[in-house]
Amino acid sequence: MNGDSDGGAQVRVKFVTKDAAIRVTETPFAVPARLNRQGLSQVVNHLLNLPVPRPFDFLVDGQFLRTSLEKYLLQHGASEEALLTLEYVEALPEPEKQREANHPDWVSAVAAAHTGLVVTGCYDGHVRVHDAAGECVAALKAHHGAVKAVSVQRVPEKKREFVIATSGKDQTGQLWLFDAAKKRISALAAFTGHLNSVDAVALRVTGEQALTGSWDNTVRVWDTKAAVSAAAAGDDNDAQPKKKQKSSASGASAVSFRQLEAEVVLVGHTSFVTGVAFHPQHEHLVVSGASDRSVRVWDLTTHSCAQTLTGNRAITDISVNADGLVLSAHPDHCVRLWDPRASQAGESLVQRTFSSHKEWVSAVEWHPTRATLFASASYDGSVKVWDARSSVPLHTLAAHDGKALDVAWRLEDAAHVAFASGGEDKQLKFFSV
Repeated sequence: MNGDSDGGAQVRVKFVTKDAAIRVTETPFAVPARLNRQGLSQVVNHLLNLPVPRPFDFLVDGQFLRTSLEKYLLQHGASEEALLTLEYVEALPEPEKQREANHPDWVSAVAAAHTGLVVTGCYDGHVRVHDAAGECVAALKAHHGAVKAVSVQRVPEKKREFVIATSGKDQTGQLWLFDAAKKRISALAAFTGHLNSVDAVALRVTGEQALTGSWDNTVRVWDTKAAVSAAAAGDDNDAQPKKKQKSSASGASAVSFRQLEAEVVLVGHTSFVTGVAFHPQHEHLVVSGASDRSVRVWDLTTHSCAQTLTGNRAITDISVNADGLVLSAHPDHCVRLWDPRASQAGESLVQRTFSSHKEWVSAVEWHPTRATLFASASYDGSVKVWDARSSVPLHTLAAHDGKALDVAWRLEDAAHVAFASGGEDKQLKFFSV
């Protein structure tokens, strides 16, 4: 490191970016070694001569810079004469709360469709649908007891119809059709056969297949194609036999309809299953996480476990991105990043551990379009927004009084980053940048 005019050390840097609209000279030059990302951001803003300054983040060797340049060089044993290549990206502003929707009990499950539609599951047994403005437009008694998980997908070629899957403590999963034009939830089918609480559910993007994970230690695969096709063709399932259920004190009733049996039962976990996901790239693969401290990759062509990733902490939720990277949430306050391909290279399956929450991490979810962005929810009441390239969260939001139980990204449009969360305070909260 060289000295500057004030007697401080300097470091030679080169600024690069993939965004042509904010590109500056890539000619190396010296900057004070004491600079951190805020100071470097000022340098880039000066070079760009922007009328309104923008905050930038900086990556060195694929990881966000979270110290001064001087400390980074010391930590990595880099030469004082080293040329640091700094890739800069626009920093994500802090999300702000936009609105909230009250519920009569804990909001235990949240899912969002790409239209901005948000579906919640509540401890009062109801499933509720909220429009992009946050208004509850439909509600139905879905389960006897708490709803533990929800998933939603738009019906292919139907702009205003959505398939919803729910699961609950009553040992069942349920399949529904939501018609946005009529603001109506219709019953399609019930998933029967689990022997304990069903704490995880996921729909394939087409809505034609569902996954459930249960406290009976099994993962089950359900063929929902016939039910969804009939609904999309205009059959509201009136031809299906229905059994009358006793009404609750509020007058609402849980609907009973066509019962489905699982087409595949995947056995291998030795404790309750807490997270399930379809692999985004490989249609024959599904992923599950469980309290037995393992993530399992299952092959639907052979109905067997293709890979078991074993960790040292119980798992409370999982999420899988387009590259097959798995995020897991844990009671030990951490989120972990797994790469199933790492074993082939002799590397650790757990690539990174993200520590910032103060209590049990209840939910984690990759952003559907931004490859490295994810969110987590915790019993400490916070929702954190992370970039997998940073060891510390981008933002921490005091989202709920009491436990934050679930979080889901919303895709209103490509320009905005938005999500919704539910919690012990009986509220659904909407946040966006």
